[in-house]
Amino acid sequence: MQTTTVNAFSDVDASGRAAELARYLDHADRGLRGPKDTLRAGFAARSGGRVLDLGCGTGHELAQLERDGFHAVGVDFSAAMVRAGRERLATDGCPARLAVADGARLPFADGTFDGCRIERVLQHVPDPVAVLREAHRTLRPGGAIAILEPDWASFALAATDTGAARALADAVGADIAHRDVGRHLRRLLTQAGFADVRIETELVTYRSVEDLANIISLDRAASRACADGRLTRPRADALLAEQLHLSTTGAFHATLHRSVLAWATSV
Repeated sequence: MQTTTVNAFSDVDASGRAAELARYLDHADRGLRGPKDTLRAGFAARSGGRVLDLGCGTGHELAQLERDGFHAVGVDFSAAMVRAGRERLATDGCPARLAVADGARLPFADGTFDGCRIERVLQHVPDPVAVLREAHRTLRPGGAIAILEPDWASFALAATDTGAARALADAVGADIAHRDVGRHLRRLLTQAGFADVRIETELVTYRSVEDLANIISLDRAASRACADGRLTRPRADALLAEQLHLSTTGAFHATLHRSVLAWATSV
């Protein structure tokens, strides 16, 4: 996995952008309903059991877990996110069992939970295996874990200048600590002590620049590629002009493994 510069989600409270990032989570929650439903459907934890949402953000899934019959507990490294989560759960009339905690040092005894879910968190933490080992420690034997992560490094763009397209793709998510964590989930879970690992990958095809812009900005990626020396500005501009033309003529094509879903069992 590649480690690069720090993304704002790696330390929300220090970023000065907590409110903006909370709004992004609201937008992403709507856009990821399909993968989230798939993750929930494959979750093997027993209804009525205690489930940890590790990196719960503003609490979207805590309310859903309660509605599904679980006793849900959420932790997040960000105090701002935990405050927003408590407000959301109070509005929804759900129990607000949230705490500020480092995922690599959870404040729970061994075997506390029947299940754990982790969504779009491992890409941002310093040590994904350390977080997974803590999840494993706090799960009872036979407990279930469910994970959803992207694979930003899988982004591919059809272009005449294939080298420029590759350079731009390499800049997508370049500020995320582990931009390709999705493709490593089987290995990471095994290293953390889990077994019976199942993986599903959602490949999304984008047919216009506007469609893609909901998750990836080509302009921003091109600027980063130029700043990093991957592309010259004239070559980047030619690539962007071609992509806009392809988009307006119905010939645009880009793909991304938007979500990699993993399920495993604690042993």
